[in-house]
Amino acid sequence: MRIATFNIEHGEAAVGSERHGEVPDAKSLVRLADELRAMDLDVLCLQEVDQGQRRSGGLNQAEILSRELGMHHHRFAAFFQGWVGGLRFQPLRSDAGGRMAFGIATLSRLPVASWHVNTMGRAVPKVKTIPGSGWRPSDRFALVDTSRTLMAARVVTEEGPVSVANTHLVPDIPVAKQQLIEVMDSLATLPGPVVLAGDLNLEPREVVVPSMRELATAHTFSNARPTRQIDHVLGSPEIRVRASGAESLSFSDHRLLWADLSFQ
Repeated sequence: MRIATFNIEHGEAAVGSERHGEVPDAKSLVRLADELRAMDLDVLCLQEVDQGQRRSGGLNQAEILSRELGMHHHRFAAFFQGWVGGLRFQPLRSDAGGRMAFGIATLSRLPVASWHVNTMGRAVPKVKTIPGSGWRPSDRFALVDTSRTLMAARVVTEEGPVSVANTHLVPDIPVAKQQLIEVMDSLATLPGPVVLAGDLNLEPREVVVPSMRELATAHTFSNARPTRQIDHVLGSPEIRVRASGAESLSFSDHRLLWADLSFQ
């Protein structure tokens, strides 16, 4: 099974691309799908996916990419419902009922036997104190939006079923570490083998997961000048890696991270 994780930055063209700065639309999503199709993926875990947002033409990005790639088993899960630049709240339904939202999506060419979604964080942002002597409130305090989602798919492969989880943790490192603990507690309830793919906003030395190991190692951020790995594909001990790598596409500020896996 070839799996990839890719933070698509809501379909934004990459820095250096001739289309950088343009508003993402249906045509740009088709171009993104063309680049992804060349990767010959079985499962694709996406982060920073828009649904009905003004900045990306009000499109359902997961649905369009699923259709264009022929990856008909797909699901979108929202971090929050509402406008990315304004009032937002945790949705009652994981897909936000098709309304304006922002989150993650998993697309699969292989059949999915079941989906599992776990909401993390809280609806009200956390207030963080910034060390310093500035007099303005913005110099002393910052809001950390801890609202996140973990979504897992029980994917049916030729070698047997595998649990594939997708998430995007917050940029605040202490909070991300706590969320990773919550993610691992949730994954412990799923049957193995287990793969966790996503933008963890943590570097490898910060990803302390005794029950899983890195399946792909490469710098993934930024796309223009990759110097750090904050995107990961982790797996339980019985999973074998045949090949892995990272690809710079003409979209996003992240590189795509992929791995060819075997479960026997």
